[in-house]
Amino acid sequence: MSEAIGIRLEEDFLKKIEKLSKDEAIDRSTILRKLSLIGYKEFIKEKAAKDYMEEKMTISEAATLAGTSIFDMEKYLINKGFVSKFSLEDLRKESELIR
Repeated sequence: MSEAIGIRLEEDFLKKIEKLSKDEAIDRSTILRKLSLIGYKEFIKEKAAKDYMEEKMTISEAATLAGTSIFDMEKYLINKGFVSKFSLEDLRKESELIR
């Protein structure tokens, strides 16, 4: 179920929405809904990345929150400049523990 809400938009932004609406032959409300969803997804992915980098959650939890795979979450983190603190020595120690 959807609900109508009222928001105020800057005139310049509204002009851009109007142009996009005409270019795409889609009504203004549909354009705004699509942009809201895209913005929400990016916002949540950014929040998940931030929480992971601050060690508030695991990579698996971050990927779940972002609605993506662990692999895609790792790619996103790399693209954001994240560098893991996990060293090759840490990996060797973990491998020894598994054996």
